[in-house]
Amino acid sequence: MLNCKQASELASQAMDEKLPFRERMALKLHLLFCRSCANFTRQLAFLREASYRFRTHHDLHLSDEARQRIVNTLKDKQDCG
Repeated sequence: MLNCKQASELASQAMDEKLPFRERMALKLHLLFCRSCANFTRQLAFLREASYRFRTHHDLHLSDEARQRIVNTLKDKQDCG
C-alpha cells in the first residue's frame, strides 16, 4: 500500500496525465482509507478548477508600472542576498 507521500505525488501527477492502471488503483485504495490524502486530492482538484476559471475569465496582463515594481523588488532582493 502507498504511504501518504507517494499518494500525494500520484494525486498531483494524475492531474496532468493518466496514471497506469496499477498506480490508479493503488491511489484509489489509499484514498479510501486516508482521509487526509482524500482531502488533499479534493483540494488539488478545486485549485486546478479555480485557477482555470480565473485564467479564462480575467485579463492577466500587468501594467508597465506593475511590471517595473516587480522588477525593482526582485533587484532589491538580489542585492540583499
